[in-house]
Amino acid sequence: MKRKQILLNAVTTLMQVIGSAATLFFLYRFLIRAIGVQRLGIWSLVLATTSVVTLANQGLATSVVKFVAKYVALGRAEDLSVLVQTAIISVGVTLAVLSFALYPGAIWILKVVVPPAHVKEALVILPYAFVSLWVNIVGGILLAALTGCELITRKNYVLLTSSVLYLFLCFVLVPAHGLLGLAYAQTAQTGICFAFTWIALHPSIPQLPFFPHRWDRAFFREMFSYGATFQSITVSQALREPVTKALLTKFGGLALTGFYDMASRWVFTFREGIVQANLVLVPTVSSLKERDPRSISAVYRESYRLIFFLAIPTFSFLVVVSPLVSQIWLGHYEPIFVGFVALLGIAWLVNVLGNPAYVVDLGTGNLRWVFIGCAVTAILNLGLGFFAGRHFGGTAVVAASAFSLAIGYVVILVSYHVQNNVPFDQLLPRDSVFIVICSVVGALRFLPWLSHAPLKSPLSLRLMSEVAAALFTMIVAPMWLHPMRKRLLNWVSSLLPA
Repeated sequence: MKRKQILLNAVTTLMQVIGSAATLFFLYRFLIRAIGVQRLGIWSLVLATTSVVTLANQGLATSVVKFVAKYVALGRAEDLSVLVQTAIISVGVTLAVLSFALYPGAIWILKVVVPPAHVKEALVILPYAFVSLWVNIVGGILLAALTGCELITRKNYVLLTSSVLYLFLCFVLVPAHGLLGLAYAQTAQTGICFAFTWIALHPSIPQLPFFPHRWDRAFFREMFSYGATFQSITVSQALREPVTKALLTKFGGLALTGFYDMASRWVFTFREGIVQANLVLVPTVSSLKERDPRSISAVYRESYRLIFFLAIPTFSFLVVVSPLVSQIWLGHYEPIFVGFVALLGIAWLVNVLGNPAYVVDLGTGNLRWVFIGCAVTAILNLGLGFFAGRHFGGTAVVAASAFSLAIGYVVILVSYHVQNNVPFDQLLPRDSVFIVICSVVGALRFLPWLSHAPLKSPLSLRLMSEVAAALFTMIVAPMWLHPMRKRLLNWVSSLLPA
């Protein structure tokens, strides 16, 4: 039953990410035509500026996942409500104070980075960005509690509904209010998502009130002692995007920032599809640490094999079809967008392959090398990004960001193997060699496609046949012949009625 629940969580997570990717696809096509790529760059930059306040969230949110799973495993159901309320109050108050303190600094940053003609627009939407971010982060504590209870299927339903709602609100509000309508839509969506999350969690923790009012020092200390280390990890992770976008705007302009945001979301959506499905193992690893720690190594080995099987062809394919995405979103082939997708695709592939080690370290609480790897990413991103942007322009900023991300997760992956005496030959599973060969051959086959527009019409028969050929060469054939395919089908069929 436990294995079946894990699989159901992973499958619904994948469905949620695919659904969110579909809504994102239509959303960007709509926004580019409604407000233009430069205003999309303004919105992206404002969100990146305010995202610094997420530093108040991730440490406790991750602690909630770990300790909710721990108390569920120990049968201490009566403590769950107080634990979650303590986390919500702690994050909510800290985040509110931090937002008020950082607001003047955010105004100064936008005035420095944004071109003068667009500063007024950026400042108008700034308060909405702070409010929506506050609601989203506090609601993230409830989502973390759902994950800790292993109610990830409910969490996925909430997130998918939220994505569709955001798309609908943008269709309604953006034509009437422009960039401000986008801010209205996100603020409304985060509030409704918070309510939906509470409704999904309440049956499992019936003592949890809608307005938290109980705060416990002992629970706070327990979560803080674990979350403090992870908080430092979060600092390095949260700073990467704002730093990259600020440097990119400074050395490349708003349009380049808009293209980067599109490419980043396109690649990151695929990354989330794989990683979020794997993150369902965090509460499982936390529970195993209490009951059967020896089995954790087997969890790592199997999760890495599965992620390798999924990630290699998927990331290769998303890079190859980026010219088609460019034509659909922008109405033309944009080499800058295609180049950004290629750079970010390589970096996030390394990130995904390091995720099984990252997940096990989160579940066990062994965070030292996770912190070192993320710190390496943050330092290289700032230093190399500034140097590259100053001497080589905006595209070099993205290259430096991709390189720093990949190096940081190489550190995490290698350190896990060294600390736990895991052989390095497991990094290339023998049964996945054929997948690697097909992905490389497919990428080389379609390399000319990446260097120029294949055709002006995105719906031409030739273009569709090229996409179909890439799909078969890089994904369908190698994945169908892989033994993991049969195992996955058996797992999925076990979820169906007899």
